[in-house]
Amino acid sequence: MRKHYSRKKQRHLEMYFRCLSSFCNDSLLTNYYLLYEFHPIERWLRNHLLKQALVLWDIKDAASLKERIRWLLDDGGRMEYKELHHQLLALTEAARRRYIETAEDDLKHAKRKVVHTFLPQLPSGEIAAFGGGWAIYLSRVGLAYGYLTKEEAWIYKIEAARYIQQHYSSWGEYITAIAAGNIFKSSDKQMTRNRPIINMASSFLGRSTLVKKVVWEQDLQPDKAVSLPKQEHVSV
Repeated sequence: MRKHYSRKKQRHLEMYFRCLSSFCNDSLLTNYYLLYEFHPIERWLRNHLLKQALVLWDIKDAASLKERIRWLLDDGGRMEYKELHHQLLALTEAARRRYIETAEDDLKHAKRKVVHTFLPQLPSGEIAAFGGGWAIYLSRVGLAYGYLTKEEAWIYKIEAARYIQQHYSSWGEYITAIAAGNIFKSSDKQMTRNRPIINMASSFLGRSTLVKKVVWEQDLQPDKAVSLPKQEHVSV
């Protein structure tokens, strides 16, 4: 599959993939990793971003990596988020506030509070951005660790990008959804742990030159002709 993309288009799409997955970390090196890919040597750095991602998703080998990526693309918490979203949407604004304030002992209160907070900004209740963004990020990590081949990583990234594009029509929509998904997964009542992600999202939106350079509606189709199998001449 990857061979059907020219080198120029591969480089262009890799930048797009890095932008899509940049919201999966809050490192000071985020801007650096917008321009450069993870390097295999970084596997040996203590507590680096790559290791943090493996620990976060309990990834120990290629099999568990592929299992996590598949779950992120097939669900990624979307169903649970939408269920809570629809529950709250059925209530009036005043009733939602009372419910959130009085249901603190509920096991799902932290997650429900996240959904309530993002209800105005994310009326669709769609957090496919979370699964798609993290699938790309883990594909990049998996490639650096040797858990994926270049071909496997490329296939996952293309699938994830298409998945994301099916659900969002702009960077703004995508960034809001991936921020909601990250906070939803953390289940942090005060959302303090995810402040860097929200701040980074706001900063990214403000970088008009980068957004213009990496436009949202990227063409993900191959730009090289697919070679057809050579047919043998048949004499009659």
